[in-house]
Amino acid sequence: MMLDVLRDFWNSPARMNRATGMLVGSSILVALAAGGVWMAQRQVFAIERVVVDAARGELRHVSAAEVHAAIAEVLNGTVLSADLDPVHRSVQSIPWVRRATVRRVWPNRLLVRIEEHRAVAMWTDGRLVNDVGEIFPGQAADHEDPCLLLPIAGPAGSQRLVLERARQLSEWLSPLNRPLQTLTLSEQYAWTAKLAGGLVLELGRDTLATPLEERVRMFVRTQSWLGRRLAASGESGGLVRADLRYATGYAFQTASVAPDQTAPLSSAPLCIRPQA
Repeated sequence: MMLDVLRDFWNSPARMNRATGMLVGSSILVALAAGGVWMAQRQVFAIERVVVDAARGELRHVSAAEVHAAIAEVLNGTVLSADLDPVHRSVQSIPWVRRATVRRVWPNRLLVRIEEHRAVAMWTDGRLVNDVGEIFPGQAADHEDPCLLLPIAGPAGSQRLVLERARQLSEWLSPLNRPLQTLTLSEQYAWTAKLAGGLVLELGRDTLATPLEERVRMFVRTQSWLGRRLAASGESGGLVRADLRYATGYAFQTASVAPDQTAPLSSAPLCIRPQA
C-alpha cells in the first residue's frame, strides 16, 4: 500500500510541483528569518539615543537623566532586537510617571513619551492624589505647581469620590471666598469640610432627603443675613461650626472671640480646579 502511494506521488507532476513549491517557500522563509536575525544584530542599529518627550505640557518632575538611568538597567540589544517590555516597565516605575510609551525610531533611536501625574490633593496617609483621583507614590516636597494640595481623607478606595466632591464644594462655596482646607468622608460616608479661617461644616450623608448641593447653596446665600444678625445682637466672634444636615435650615456655633485678623488667607489657589 505504501509503495503504491509513493509510486503515485513520484509519477504525478502536479504533486511534485506542489511539494517543490512548498520546500522552496519554506527555504525562503527560513532564509529571511535568519537574515532578519543577522540584520537586527548589526552595529548600525545599535541604540545611540533615547529621546524623552512629554505627552502633555512639559515635564516638571521626571528628568531625562532619570529616564535614561532607568532604561540603562534593562536595555539589551539593538533598536530592532531590544525587548521593549522591560524598558516600559522600568520607566513606568518612576514615581511621577503616570503613563509611558516606548517605541523604536529608525534607525537607532528610542522615543519615550511620558505623561506625568498632576498632583492636586494629599491622601490621609500622606500619599499624593492626581487630577483623575489616582493615588501615586510621589513626594509632596517635589510638588512644584503654584497651587495648594488639598488634604482629603476617606475609606480605602474612595479617593476619586472625595476628589470629585471637593471640586463640587469649591464651586458651591466660592462666593464665601473661604477655600476648602480639608475634606473628610467618614467610614459611615458622611462628609465634613473645613474652610479657611477654621469654619467646620458638617454636611452629612448623600442619602439625606435634601440634596447636598441645595443645603450648601442655602448656607452660602444666608451668610450675609446671618452676619448682620450676629452683629446686631452683639456677637463678636464668627462662625466656627455649622451643621447642614437639616432639610430646611442649619444649626451653627459661634466663637467666643473674634477670629485673628492678622493671619490672612493664602492667595494661592487650590490645585483641585476642574479638569480642562
